[in-house]
Amino acid sequence: MNRYLLLILHTGSLVLLGFGWTLNILQIDISIHFFSDINLFNEKRSVFGMLQRLWSDKSYWPFILIFVFGIIVPLLKSALLYYIILVKDHDIKWRHLVSAISKWAMADVFAISIFVAFLGANAMQNTRAILEPGFYYFSGYVLLSGVVAMLCGKMLNNSETQTA
Repeated sequence: MNRYLLLILHTGSLVLLGFGWTLNILQIDISIHFFSDINLFNEKRSVFGMLQRLWSDKSYWPFILIFVFGIIVPLLKSALLYYIILVKDHDIKWRHLVSAISKWAMADVFAISIFVAFLGANAMQNTRAILEPGFYYFSGYVLLSGVVAMLCGKMLNNSETQTA
């Protein structure tokens, strides 16, 4: 596997992550139908918008969880992947650290939970949920990041067996 291809794919995954953080991920619309449509609630949120709202509402625990596992952990994992891809003679402990971090990266869980919220909201009468572009970018990051991590592991394993 070509290191430059991995760098391009990994950088692409980070671009998707950036759009996933900043663009709206879900819109919830609650209306009642009584002679005419009366809108009770309509809100769109991005990940950063959610964090801002949680902080302003003094909901610090959910803020910390989303911030650490949805932003800090993916950035740390990304920095380590760049290091592993760019440095040929890196210590194997960095790969073990990426593997451990990947187990704690909650981006995939976050994307699935948004989808479950979407399905649940659409199942309720008078409630409509719409997946916004940020959800698709975020999901794209989850998939592409997983592919990059898998290809990176295969590349490194192949280079070790060739040198042995």
